[in-house]
Amino acid sequence: MSFEESIREIFQQELEKFKQSVTPSPTENEWLSEYPNMLTTAHVREILGIKQTKMSELMNRSDFPVFKLAGTRIPKHKFIIWIENNTRWIEDNAQSSRKII
Repeated sequence: MSFEESIREIFQQELEKFKQSVTPSPTENEWLSEYPNMLTTAHVREILGIKQTKMSELMNRSDFPVFKLAGTRIPKHKFIIWIENNTRWIEDNAQSSRKII
């Protein structure tokens, strides 16, 4: 085996190790799978990176999907739609857009 072939083989082995060690990043909305279908205000604050004051402001918006019959809950699927429709509000009010689409 030539020197070049040895280098190629080593490179291929290292490349395969690297490919196996890399985990793909979550696809759109996949990161929400770790949350329940009915989110609490704590979940929403964590996702949006906001504090309680902003959460209260958000809860008072007429377009924000709040379900109050069984405590205060936010349906996850409606929350995703709300995020998609209100990205500007999130950018202006959230401290961190760590998980925002």
